[in-house]
Amino acid sequence: MTDARPELTCDVNSDEQTTVVHIAGEIDISTQELFDEAVHAGLDGPSPLVILDLAEVTFLGSIGLRILILAHNEAESAARQLRIVEGSEAVKRVMAITGLAQILALYPTVEEARSA
Repeated sequence: MTDARPELTCDVNSDEQTTVVHIAGEIDISTQELFDEAVHAGLDGPSPLVILDLAEVTFLGSIGLRILILAHNEAESAARQLRIVEGSEAVKRVMAITGLAQILALYPTVEEARSA
């Protein structure tokens, strides 16, 4: 029997001005810990701007939304900017339905998030 759990991959790139956290896969209860660690790797870095790139996320469950809201609050408390790339339809739909599109700073691409 093979392990059929969905995979989540995370990659963090940073410079003095911006940290970009690229996430790909499904964000749910089985991947929450990895997602949370990736988000905090971005927030704990030295850059004043953190971009969470969710363009390759295929599923965003409620646990992922919770992590995003907490990250938004942490960034505000630390006077840092958190911008989220919602490129995938899965993410756009969840953000619209939950009303988080009105709260979080959402962008269609990393380039637009960086230059906003």
